[in-house]
Amino acid sequence: MSETTGAKISMMLVDDHAIWRGGVQSMLEDTEFEVVGEASSGREALEVARQAHPQITLLDIRMADGDGLDALIALKQEFPQMAVIMLTTYDNPTYMARAVAGGSAGYLLKGVDRENMLGALRAVARGDSLLTGQELVRALKGVSETAEGSPDLIVPLTSRENEVLRLLSTGLSNRDMANVLFVAESTVKTHVEHILGKLGVSDRVQAAVWAARHGLSSRLD
Repeated sequence: MSETTGAKISMMLVDDHAIWRGGVQSMLEDTEFEVVGEASSGREALEVARQAHPQITLLDIRMADGDGLDALIALKQEFPQMAVIMLTTYDNPTYMARAVAGGSAGYLLKGVDRENMLGALRAVARGDSLLTGQELVRALKGVSETAEGSPDLIVPLTSRENEVLRLLSTGLSNRDMANVLFVAESTVKTHVEHILGKLGVSDRVQAAVWAARHGLSSRLD
């Protein structure tokens, strides 16, 4: 089956190295992903995003003209439905924690090969997490420690959706949650989609961040 079947998934590349952006462009040729904008700084990324409205952004953490983690927060504040994947040459747990807390859908090391890059992009496009359960729980620890308490949602979660959200916050896959809840995997997928819509977040990682910030994930026991 052709990889280019169906609508293209729009992307923005944010990195201060044009050669790297060009390399990613080459990786994405003849795939379902289309680069609709490029930027060399966080400030420029906001301007490009306002014009191009990408669905997914690849964002460098260390750039000559500012911190990509600060740019992440600005992008997610203005475009909460846009998925942002952070890129770095540093396998740093502090960066990972800040990235997840700031709204990132995932965290990739530079030098990733084409197969793994496409796998990560497709996972994010499906709303899946790029983090293992252990990585997610570790990244959420600091967020949970400053939990604000659960607020009233405009569209409240049902009791089953709350249950799914708490399980999701431990990094479980839809299949694992289905086994725990004794329901079909498709049922869990539907619950997750409803949760993302009600919380106004772009992916399951940010749903887990929301739960941690509002004291839900800490009550899993």
